[in-house]
Amino acid sequence: MNEKRNRFFSWLSILILLLTAFPMSIIPQELSKKVKELEQMITRLEQRIVKLEGIILELQKSQAKTIASSPDKWKNKANWRLLRKGMNKGEVEKILGEPPQIKTNAYYGDTWFYPDVSGGHASFNEKDILTSWSEF
Repeated sequence: MNEKRNRFFSWLSILILLLTAFPMSIIPQELSKKVKELEQMITRLEQRIVKLEGIILELQKSQAKTIASSPDKWKNKANWRLLRKGMNKGEVEKILGEPPQIKTNAYYGDTWFYPDVSGGHASFNEKDILTSWSEF
């Protein structure tokens, strides 16, 4: 029993010596340094995101200008790729042009058809919001 007790006190002494030799204040300092590094990294990443969003916006603007001038806009596959769910009918018409054929449904919304070998369709819900489309 004395041997176990002596061993326990030996380990306890070693632990106390280690704690006095390496104070706990080192750990918070290192953590604080790590937090500051991470905050700087986040700031740099946020700046990169803002820059990339600006580039994307400029590309979208330049594409929209190109598309607005072309005749039979719906025949251009690149125009179909500009469509996004949630667009209203005016936005879709600006990209694809006026549809040659419209199928109206009071419950599900309208479907615009662009009948041609290279045509397709755009479907809207009852609130005139684009829900899906298909190019051929």
